[in-house]
Amino acid sequence: MKEFPQTPGGNGRLTPLLYPFERNFPKVIWCKYRWWKNRRLNEVLPKLNQRHAWLTVIDRLGAPGDALITANVIRCLKLKYPNLRINCITPHDELIKFDPSIESLNSPETFYSFDSSYWELIVRKEDRENVIAHNLNKLGIKEFTYKSKFFLSSEEKEWAKNKIPRASKPTIAICTRSKETVKNWPKEHWESLIESLRHDYNLIQIGDDKELVLKHTRSFSGKHTMRESAALLSQANLFIGPDSLLMHIANGLSIKSIIIFGGSRPVDSLGYKDNTNVSSTPSCSPCWIHDGYENCVHNIQCMKDIKHETVLDLATKNLVGTCG
Repeated sequence: MKEFPQTPGGNGRLTPLLYPFERNFPKVIWCKYRWWKNRRLNEVLPKLNQRHAWLTVIDRLGAPGDALITANVIRCLKLKYPNLRINCITPHDELIKFDPSIESLNSPETFYSFDSSYWELIVRKEDRENVIAHNLNKLGIKEFTYKSKFFLSSEEKEWAKNKIPRASKPTIAICTRSKETVKNWPKEHWESLIESLRHDYNLIQIGDDKELVLKHTRSFSGKHTMRESAALLSQANLFIGPDSLLMHIANGLSIKSIIIFGGSRPVDSLGYKDNTNVSSTPSCSPCWIHDGYENCVHNIQCMKDIKHETVLDLATKNLVGTCG
């Protein structure tokens, strides 16, 4: 498998923020010393905590959802070491700009730094280990909470309320597309689900301009920023979608969610326990396939095997007793 880019998310604008790795004598000696010290962060963190020192946490994979995973790592880290001051380097700083656990966003990398990444899980096709636990284990921290948090401003909440006034029927927000093909439920399944839901629920569609064009939904997809989409999502009673950025945002807003996982990613690694996670586990799962790195040779059968009736039944159960 190809290696992931060293610059977070392959975003060149962040390169100047990263601690330079010198190759020429004598600076190369200092860089190797720094690398050696950072390999032993679990030994150093107690002293850094006592000194109220800075630590940079780098969102190395750099997809939008990874920014919220990185923020989760930071919150767990600060539960153990509350005096640390955290600088986070991420391509998607706008998503976590109000997180109170982060003191600085996209300032230059400090001497001590840590990569928030789960690339090793992808490479070995991990079927169980949680992404947060994986990161914290490298720091010698065993206790963790896998729970997203998303912070909206009062202005963003008010804007969303004006966009989506409370309806007489419960509101279901849907997102049909992840950037990874293996995470996408077939269009015909979405069409059947929406046809079954449209008379009893207010349906809104959020996401980017790659969203499916569907009838019987009020579509906001491709029209708003990620933060605006999050604000719109905050008005929903239920979210239905794939393992994607909006899954993390919905969990961070404590919105009930049905996540259609299929078989590409293991629920134990990425699924939030307070969500309803729908998976299928053929012999080829979990594949962890990323577009541009590998292709599914089974025509994404794991997603086709999840029927719309299953999701419909779960949606109905999640919304029992809910008013608009």
